[in-house]
Amino acid sequence: MSPQTIPLSDLAVGTHALISKMGDDPHLCYLRCMGFCPGAHVELIRRVSGGALSIYRVDDADVALRQATAAMISVRMEG
Repeated sequence: MSPQTIPLSDLAVGTHALISKMGDDPHLCYLRCMGFCPGAHVELIRRVSGGALSIYRVDDADVALRQATAAMISVRMEG
C-alpha cells in the first residue's frame, strides 16, 4: 500500500513531508529550480496574510507560496 498523498497546501504548520508529484503548470518551473522536486523534503514553517501565503522550507531555503500554487504540489508524510 502506498502512503497517502495530500496537496502541499494542506500541511499543518511544523509538519515535514516529501514531495511526491509536481503539477504540469509551466509556472512551477521556477520552483523546480529552487529545489521543489519529487523526493525533496519540505516543511511548512508558517502561514501569513490570513492563510493566503505559506512559508515552506526546502533545501535550507524559506519560500513563500500562494495557496493555489502549493495545491499543485502533492506530498506524502514522512515517517
